[in-house]
Amino acid sequence: MKNILIVDDSKTITKRLEILIKSKLGYNPVIAHSKKECTEKLLKYKSKFAIALLDIGLPDAPNGEVIDLVTKFKIPSVVLTASTNLEDSFRNKDIVDYVIKDGDFVFSYIISLIKRIVANHNLKVLVVDDSKTFCGKIVDLLRRYRIDCFVANNGIEALDIIKKNKGIKLAFIDYYMPQMDGLELLREIRKEYPKDEFSTIIISGSSDRRTPAKFLKCGANDFLFKDFTEEEFYARLNSNLEVLELFEITKEKANKDYLTGLFNRRYLFEIGTEVYNRAKIKNNKLAVAIIDIDDFKKINDTYGHDIGDIAIKEVSRILKKTVNEDTITSRLGGEEFCLILKNRNKEEIEKLLNLIRLEFENNKIKISKKEKISYTVSIGYTVKFSENLESMLKFADEGLYKAKESGKNKVVYFED
Repeated sequence: MKNILIVDDSKTITKRLEILIKSKLGYNPVIAHSKKECTEKLLKYKSKFAIALLDIGLPDAPNGEVIDLVTKFKIPSVVLTASTNLEDSFRNKDIVDYVIKDGDFVFSYIISLIKRIVANHNLKVLVVDDSKTFCGKIVDLLRRYRIDCFVANNGIEALDIIKKNKGIKLAFIDYYMPQMDGLELLREIRKEYPKDEFSTIIISGSSDRRTPAKFLKCGANDFLFKDFTEEEFYARLNSNLEVLELFEITKEKANKDYLTGLFNRRYLFEIGTEVYNRAKIKNNKLAVAIIDIDDFKKINDTYGHDIGDIAIKEVSRILKKTVNEDTITSRLGGEEFCLILKNRNKEEIEKLLNLIRLEFENNKIKISKKEKISYTVSIGYTVKFSENLESMLKFADEGLYKAKESGKNKVVYFED
């Protein structure tokens, strides 16, 4: 569980933040009302805090001394202040943001900020600029947010880094660079990645106010002039990351089955057809398997549809445990599921599917304090390419039919 350090002499504020952090995020809020208590908490928790919320006007630290104390431990820190005129001496400290305590909306902003900084631990961002000094400045700002940074000094280097590191979701790109400038790089990125998958923020020292429009028309997500303030930098960064997340959530809802979290039938045919075509062109191995719960109607009739839903969710759990990330796992509908497995020979597929079958055979679901139920699955599969993905699914379905017909709880291969 993530620990969140809250240092404020107002018990009303700390209590409210404590309740919100527990209820909204499920994290562990650690409270201190003075610099002395803060020091004790840092020692007790060995400085293992995901983020710190720091009041700069404490009884024993009235001039923001607690900021210096906490930032020594490289903990991302957010300043809590009642003043609308935060002095530059505080702004220049190693903090990621500051919040003015002047209304209820502040609390929701703090919760969103905590979520953002915690999520950033898995985020990769590319900085592209031929100025090493300016790159260093942006990297320093990003690392305060616990973001993993990659640096390139021109567009060609940037494209190579993007190709080798698929997890990069956002890039800060300078306009004027040798070999390939920012505009050329942006055009190359947009050939491969749409705006909702890869965000680009252009940075320029140009005084020409027409420059932003030039980039935005070519697919940039945002624009920053190089005289930006830290506040503007973080505001733009957060805005772009939130939009990316929103697109990702929307896509997930469209592509995932609501009950199991597996891919749905529509997405299976969309992505599966691409995988099929690629494998056939490259002459790579491909297998399609269909898994069906045996006597599922009996489970629903005997125990009710709520237990039936639990049985379906259990399929998802077992499949996620037994297949690798490269396997496309989907719910076709009802109690029927599909696997598309890449680059494995028939013997490996047979072994894996029998392992899955045995997992179900030996598994029990607790439905009450006294009762557990178990069920088996039948599986049909094929490795024959045939005409298209639909044909492979038909072959796998024929194998499933034969597995059911010959006694259930079996894995049956079908080719033609």
